[in-house]
Amino acid sequence: MRRFYVIIVALCIIVAIAFGYIPFLQEYTLDITLHIKKYYNDKKENLTLFINDYMNQATQIKNMREKIEQLEIDSIKHKALQAEFDNLHYALENERHYSDPDVHLVKVLSYMTLGTYTKIWMDYTHLSDEPKIFGLVKDGYAIGIAKMVDNHLLGILNGDRDCSYSVYIGENRVPGILRTMENGDIVIDYIPAWQSIKSGDNVVTSGLDGIFFEDVQVGVIGSIKPENGYLHAELKPHRFSNRLSYVWLIDTKIPQTTNLNTNMFRQEDDN
Repeated sequence: MRRFYVIIVALCIIVAIAFGYIPFLQEYTLDITLHIKKYYNDKKENLTLFINDYMNQATQIKNMREKIEQLEIDSIKHKALQAEFDNLHYALENERHYSDPDVHLVKVLSYMTLGTYTKIWMDYTHLSDEPKIFGLVKDGYAIGIAKMVDNHLLGILNGDRDCSYSVYIGENRVPGILRTMENGDIVIDYIPAWQSIKSGDNVVTSGLDGIFFEDVQVGVIGSIKPENGYLHAELKPHRFSNRLSYVWLIDTKIPQTTNLNTNMFRQEDDN
């Protein structure tokens, strides 16, 4: 019995203590709950800010990349325009200024084929059904001829076997024909054997073929030898700028009724 009373008393004491500490426990529990909520809210806010910063940075990086790409494109275009301006300025300022309306400054587009430097495509819109051979001038020198091929202007430069035109040699204006041998040597051929020419004589266009007008500089005579009843002379062409961005196109408007016998040239070279 005594033991039962002891248990009852103990329970009463425990209940009394519990009821006395309830406000303290409630306050402690509330503090813990508030700390947990604050910690959660802080982490949530930091995570939200982190995500927003990441998204903003990703957007900014994308925009910056697009701007960089556009700047690179603009830079390339600027370089192309600057090169075009420089080439045009060079052609207008440093080359011979022709006032004849039959002389046109034309732009070189490309080589006809890679590795072949004696044929070039040019930009020329004045098309004609009449077959016509034009002269090409660079730095004041005759550098070749041009003709329409499939409605496109093809330049054929000195040193190409398809390039040929008439010239004068020296002070006595001795006639001859410029052409290129199979080995690539540029020569003046079909010079009358009774005419007097010498090494170092100046060579100019004659204009008699309707391709050039007279007196455009070509080069000077090198070695000379007789061949098949004519004189055959080596030609040393004048050097011109390799900057073939623009060239002068000569259209004499003269009917071209004289045709060079290119087959004869090929037969002789084969022999």
